[in-house]
Amino acid sequence: MSVCSRSKTKMLILGIDSSSVSGAAAVLRDNTVLADGFVCNGLTHSQTLLPLIQQTLQQADVQPDAIDLIAVTNGPGSFTGLRIGMATAKGIAAVYDTPCVGVSALEAAAMGVRQNGAVICPVMDARCKQVYNALFCCQDGKLSRLCEDRAISIEDLKKELQNLKKPVVLVGDGAVLCYNAYKDLDYVALCAEKDRLIRGESVALLGFANTDAAVQPEALRPVYLRLPQAQRELLKKKGQNEQ
Repeated sequence: MSVCSRSKTKMLILGIDSSSVSGAAAVLRDNTVLADGFVCNGLTHSQTLLPLIQQTLQQADVQPDAIDLIAVTNGPGSFTGLRIGMATAKGIAAVYDTPCVGVSALEAAAMGVRQNGAVICPVMDARCKQVYNALFCCQDGKLSRLCEDRAISIEDLKKELQNLKKPVVLVGDGAVLCYNAYKDLDYVALCAEKDRLIRGESVALLGFANTDAAVQPEALRPVYLRLPQAQRELLKKKGQNEQ
């Protein structure tokens, strides 16, 4: 079933994120927020995500079968977190035959800042002195991509930022990590703490902007960008490079 076949005058969208340390859910009617839930309490997503979604739906006074589209962050990010988020989205969608769309966690992070004239630099801690990253230019409150999502070393990203000659705003769960490594770059700043982690509203808005990319839930796929640690270690033992 296509999104168009379910479309109403006002589309109800459920946005879900569990790609990093926080969890988020939101319900939008087109681009109007009905409810926005967020949790970052140190518990696992397997404990918090589904209750958060249920609470957000209740706050919006929306039943799950009324949702027209589920938007979920499909990567990059925590492998376990992504699997939990996508499995939850698929489970809800399968019950109610709801189309789904995967959105970039990095773009969702950048959506929370949108500082005019600045380069928005979402960074997610990928361990091993690397981050998941993309760069966005912000003009008139609108984001445009400067590069695709990628895994990059903290040092290589610093070299890129040195060449930009523009204000840079760090956002994401790796923002403090990078800020501490880039203290000699006086044009690099941290975004406000309240805007640092992904909100469900941003995920849902990206879903609304990408309804043409909606698929049936079984077609959702994660975008890891790197192999899982166990596979990387196995390749290292075999003397192979990560592909």
